[in-house]
Amino acid sequence: MKKIIDYLFYRYYIISIKNEEFPRFGATCVLSEIVTITYLFIILILSFVLTGDFFLPNTSEETRIIIGIIGCFLPWIIIYLFYNKKTINTLLEKYKDNVYNVKYSDKTVLSIRYVIPTVGLLLMFFLYQFK
Repeated sequence: MKKIIDYLFYRYYIISIKNEEFPRFGATCVLSEIVTITYLFIILILSFVLTGDFFLPNTSEETRIIIGIIGCFLPWIIIYLFYNKKTINTLLEKYKDNVYNVKYSDKTVLSIRYVIPTVGLLLMFFLYQFK
């Protein structure tokens, strides 16, 4: 899993450089968006599996706020602090001649942001049939 996240950060970093944006900040924002969406869908699906209802029905308001804060803000901070200049330089050397750089276009890599919510929603609709 770490290899996939490292590669995604590398690709978002390169895409940000091509678009003349702030590369570390831009790559962090896109990757943390993906991690946040995945985290929240996992929480919703686990809630359904454990309680039979989405949106954590047996939890207090404070617990929901804590889960939301952990899911929304913590990934951004962790990703930004983890991928420092040394780590980024290591990734640039490691994935420079990767076969997937040519195989998948930038638009394909950026579209992962839309695939994850779509798959999550479809999975939620599928699970809702068993309620």
